[in-house]
Amino acid sequence: MPEEVKLQSPPDATTSPLKNLTGASIAATLATGLYLFTTMVAQKLAATPLQTANTLANRLSTLVRTLLLAIGSGITMIFAVIAVGLVLLTIKQVFVAIFNKPQS
Repeated sequence: MPEEVKLQSPPDATTSPLKNLTGASIAATLATGLYLFTTMVAQKLAATPLQTANTLANRLSTLVRTLLLAIGSGITMIFAVIAVGLVLLTIKQVFVAIFNKPQS
């Protein structure tokens, strides 16, 4: 049996409003880009008619188109929710820092 390797745990990463807002801006940028890309793909797919009369091919192409748009929309929403959550966390941290003054 090989020897166990002991991994060091990472140091405690403290969160700060600047780190939160940086992460929120990155997530919002990704969400915006994915939204624009998903919208472009949806418009291209809607403008392109299917070229076959085969029922199975039509159903499969509809399934693939639906999956493409669903995955794109889902990923866009995930990044958007992350951005909003990080902004709300920043607001909470600012309020806690303002109103939790040490009692002396």
